[in-house]
Amino acid sequence: MENLASDLTEGARRLVLQVPVVTITMDDGRDEWCFAPEEEHRLEMSRLEKLFDRWESEVLPVLTERHPGREGEVRELLRIVRSKILLNRTNRHFLGYVPRNGKVEDGRSFYLTTFDRTFVHLTGLLSPPTEAGQSGDSSGRTQGS
Repeated sequence: MENLASDLTEGARRLVLQVPVVTITMDDGRDEWCFAPEEEHRLEMSRLEKLFDRWESEVLPVLTERHPGREGEVRELLRIVRSKILLNRTNRHFLGYVPRNGKVEDGRSFYLTTFDRTFVHLTGLLSPPTEAGQSGDSSGRTQGS
C-alpha cells in the first residue's frame, strides 16, 4: 500500500511540474492559469488514476471501518485527491488565480502543497486511532497538515 501511495505522490508531482500552463485573462482583469496537458500527460493522468483506483480500493474499507462516523469526510478527501491527480480535469484543468506578474512556479507550488496536505490528511486517517481520536474529534488534522 505504501508503494502505491509513493508512486501516486511522486507521479502527481512530476505531472504537475511538467504539464504546460496557459494564462487566460478573465473579465475582471485577473489571470486564471490552467493546465494544458498534451497526449503524453493525459496518458500519465490515466495511469495515475488507475493507481489511485487500486490504492482507494485497498484503503477505503480500512478507513470506513476505522472511522465509521466520518465516511462523508473520507469520500470527500478521496474525491479531492483524485481531482488533483487528474489536474482538475472536470474544471478545465484549472490551476488557480494568480496576481498580475505572478509566476507559474508559484501556482504549481501551491497546487502541490494543497495536494500534499490533502493526501497527508487522508493517509493520516489510516493511522490507528489515538485516545484523542476516539473522543469524537472530527477535525481529522494530522501532525504537519
